[in-house]
Amino acid sequence: MNPATEIPRLGVTTGDPAGVGPEISLLSVHEESFRGQCSLVLFGNRDVLRSRAAAMGRPFQFTQISPEDLASGKPLPERGILDVPSEGIIAGTGSKASGEAAARNILRCTEACLRGGLDAIVTAPINKKYFQEAGYLFPGHTEFLAHLSRTPAGAPEIAMAFLTERLKVVLATIHSPMRTVVNEISPDLIFRKLSIILTEFPKLGLPCGRVAVAGLNPHAGEEGLMGFEDRDAILPGILRARDAFPKISIEGPLPGDTVFHRAYRGEFDVVLAMYHDQGLAPIKLVSFGESVNVTLGLPIIRTSVDHGTAYEIAGKGIASHASMNSAIRWAIRLVEGRRAARNHADF
Repeated sequence: MNPATEIPRLGVTTGDPAGVGPEISLLSVHEESFRGQCSLVLFGNRDVLRSRAAAMGRPFQFTQISPEDLASGKPLPERGILDVPSEGIIAGTGSKASGEAAARNILRCTEACLRGGLDAIVTAPINKKYFQEAGYLFPGHTEFLAHLSRTPAGAPEIAMAFLTERLKVVLATIHSPMRTVVNEISPDLIFRKLSIILTEFPKLGLPCGRVAVAGLNPHAGEEGLMGFEDRDAILPGILRARDAFPKISIEGPLPGDTVFHRAYRGEFDVVLAMYHDQGLAPIKLVSFGESVNVTLGLPIIRTSVDHGTAYEIAGKGIASHASMNSAIRWAIRLVEGRRAARNHADF
C-alpha cells in the first residue's frame, strides 16, 4: 500500500499503569468511530491491560505486535499490542515501578516512530514524581521526547501546544516555576517559539496566518506602568519574527486577560502564551477533557490527553476516555495534514 494513502499507524503509550492510562487506552481503541480510520498499537504490559479489560467487562481482542513487525513496513492490524513487561504494579498506587513502566512504554513507542514504523505517538498520562524516581529526570513527556529525538547536533527546538477547534495555544515557557519565568522570557525565546509555530503549523496542515502574542504583565505592561518586560523582552522578538515571516500577521504583546477570548472568537489562529497556566487556564475552561497536547518541533507527531493519572479512580472503570479519543482524532488529522502538506510541497 502507498504510505501516502494508507490509514495512519498510531502508537498509543498506555501511560503510568497504576493510573487510568490503561483503561482510557482500552476504551478508546474499541471506539467504532476509529474503525477503518487508523491502526492502533497499544504499548504496555499485556497482562495488566488484559486484567483491566476484564475488570471493565471489555473484550480483549488484539494482535500481538513485535518491534520487528513495526520495522518491516508491512501493513498493521487495526488493533494490536506491543508487550512491554513490568512488575509490581498496583492500580491506584503510583510507585517507582509504575514510573519505570511508563518510561519504557514511551521509549519503545518513540523508537518505533523514529524508525518509521508508526506515523504518530499518542500518550496517556504519566506521573512526574514517579517518572523521576525511576531515574528519568525530565519535567514531563515533552522534554523526554525531545531528549529521545536528539541527533548529533543536539535535541530539537520544541514547543508545547494545546489544540481545540476554536482555540489553539503554544507556550513560550513550559514547566517553569513562576519565580523563573520573568528571567526566561527574552527576545530570542519569543522569536524561537514564533518560528516554531510558523514552521510547524503549516507542516501539519494547521492555519497560522494570524498569530497573537500574550503579554506577561497586566495590560501587557501598559507602556511601562506595570513593568517593562513586555516592551523589552517580548516586543523585540515579535519585531524580529515579523521581519522573518513578512506574510504573517503577528500582533502583540496583547493583554492576557482578553487575547484568548479574541482568539476563541476567531480573530487569531493561535496564541503564544508566556507561561504554563496563562495558556492552560483558558484552554481547560473552554475544552477540558477534549483539548489535546501536541509537541511541536519533534521529528515525529505526538499528541496527548490533557489530564493526569487520576490514581484515585484507577482500576474502577469510571475514567472518561474523551480526551484520549480527542488525542487519537487529532493524531489522525495531523498525520493526514502532514501528508497533504508534503504532497502540496512536491508540486
